[in-house]
Amino acid sequence: MYDHIARFYDLTHANLTDDIPLILEIAAQANGPLLELGCGSGRLLLPLVQAGHTVTGLDLSGGMLARARGSVEQLDTAVQNRITLHQADMTNFALPDDPKFGLVIVPYNTLFHLDTAQVLAMLRRVKGVLGENGRLFIDLANPVDMANTPEDALLSLENVLTDPETRELIVHLASNRLDTVAQTLHITWIYDVSAPNGGPVQRTVATGAYHYRYPHQLELLLQEAGFKLLHLWGDYGQSPYDETSDRLLVLATSK
Repeated sequence: MYDHIARFYDLTHANLTDDIPLILEIAAQANGPLLELGCGSGRLLLPLVQAGHTVTGLDLSGGMLARARGSVEQLDTAVQNRITLHQADMTNFALPDDPKFGLVIVPYNTLFHLDTAQVLAMLRRVKGVLGENGRLFIDLANPVDMANTPEDALLSLENVLTDPETRELIVHLASNRLDTVAQTLHITWIYDVSAPNGGPVQRTVATGAYHYRYPHQLELLLQEAGFKLLHLWGDYGQSPYDETSDRLLVLATSK
């Protein structure tokens, strides 16, 4: 999916920076290099490596990784040498030299792409690459908000953007269908692109399924994979999670 919408994803998330200070704080306490699963185009990789960390980024989308490599190439050589990128499935990946990481990051809503079996496979794989006292950080939207999504499946306007490179006008639309039994939000994204000099509108359509889970369900999966829950936060200021929180942030350690 992300191969088709890589540039649109970057444009719609250009102002997403609220998570960076907390992740930098957690990374500063890590005992070893960092691994980001679902690193995309490098939104978090760049500030992490610029803070002095050695970071491995892993993503399934070649299109997103191509954008990440383009950004990495703009960095100083010494900084570039602290970044490694891999195209792989986060539920079943192998890395050269069998590194041990001090922190594994599953960033902004990435875990929603995995069903329960995939989450468990990913957690078990992560446990295998964490070093002693290694930690796992997961960042998700509040599942209560997901469960309260209107079930009307109506098309709504998300953004109207201008691509700074091409000057194209991009109208971003979305439609949601909620399956409360399966705890899955089915999303359709539509991107209508208009050239600056007119002409026909070019439409790109992508679909995805977000599998949301409540805190007790996540904790059970963590325990089954051999992790111990350390913190459950509701925002990037590290407030305790409750049903009205903005986010569901998990920090765990391997037992």
